[in-house]
Amino acid sequence: MKKYILFTTALLLALVSCKKEPDYSDAVFMTGTLSSSSVKFLVDGESSMGLTVSSSAKATEQVKIQLAPAPDLLDAYNTANNRSFQVPPAGSYSIEGSEVTIEPGKAISTQAVIVSNSDNLADGVAYCLPVTIESVDGDGLGILESSRTAYVQFTKVNTTSVAQMAGNAWFDVPSFAGESSPVWALKQLTLEVCVRPSQLTSEVNERYINPILGSHESLLLRFGDGSNVPSNKLNFAKVSIGSDYHPDNKPHYETNFDETFENDVWYHIAVVYDGSRVKFYLNGNLEVDKETTGGEINLAMSYGGHGWDDTFAIGRSYGSHWTYKGCVAECRVWTKARTQSELQDGVAYVDPASDGLLAYWRFNGLQDDGTVKDETGHGHDAVPSGNITWLEGQKFPF
Repeated sequence: MKKYILFTTALLLALVSCKKEPDYSDAVFMTGTLSSSSVKFLVDGESSMGLTVSSSAKATEQVKIQLAPAPDLLDAYNTANNRSFQVPPAGSYSIEGSEVTIEPGKAISTQAVIVSNSDNLADGVAYCLPVTIESVDGDGLGILESSRTAYVQFTKVNTTSVAQMAGNAWFDVPSFAGESSPVWALKQLTLEVCVRPSQLTSEVNERYINPILGSHESLLLRFGDGSNVPSNKLNFAKVSIGSDYHPDNKPHYETNFDETFENDVWYHIAVVYDGSRVKFYLNGNLEVDKETTGGEINLAMSYGGHGWDDTFAIGRSYGSHWTYKGCVAECRVWTKARTQSELQDGVAYVDPASDGLLAYWRFNGLQDDGTVKDETGHGHDAVPSGNITWLEGQKFPF
């Protein structure tokens, strides 16, 4: 019996030894791509950024690595990540030092440098250039396939002026008022705005309410609520969604962000309603996602019959009882639900002819008639009230 046991044990050991073991050999990879293959490149005038290759072990001899742009990989990347990146146009970039080396005793290579100029990039276009490891020569190193390619995302930086308000100043949109308003019964909605608050505090007090935009008690973006939320927290009030025309007669989906906001810092804020869910974003990141019972949003009124001038406005609420203190830019109203990737790609600018874009105010100055232009051409120009100044030299994205 013992020899049969010994034979069976030997057979099992032989079978196990024939199985393919995982390959744990050392390899190289694009630096910084182990958790995410995307690499950010802000292009502000003539700009450059370095790319390096890392090794899982220090080199014992010189290792030569050839890098190359691989635009043919972009379609698959867009599909996998639900994006719509374009390859930067020919002549808009160059790669210097595409052969990099890892010297003995080191685990990171010399740099390859990508150079681009924002003058050669179009506003509002999301660009991406895949850069991949073509070959490795030396030290018997392989290539870690999951991190073989860095997807370099080019973002053009715009420099512009913005509206600055110190209180008792705001913008009205006359064409948004009344029952014929295009924002009377919105089945889908996206509101976007870039803000730089200037007088936030940790106090909970009605006098520190800092309204950004929207319609009071219907859907209003503001800092603080006067009773529970301090003015350095963002409050969405009351987010009324339902079948009745009056905001008070609809279910409410009021929301607060956990984030503590700082003065003199730029933020991109967005709320998206797709007909069933309402989502709230900060700097392109989803913060809150709520299921609703469906219905419509009415931004043309809040308390009908109460005599309050509370149609959609930028920088005021409850008539002009509360007004905004800070800077505002890149404000947009959409009649569609924007995706997260669209929000992320459009912080600095969007095409005024974009599908579903109802109104777009850049707040980079006044027209000859004293209004802020609706860039879409739909005629929803914003009318200023109070003392508004223009702060120059602001960069987007920030």
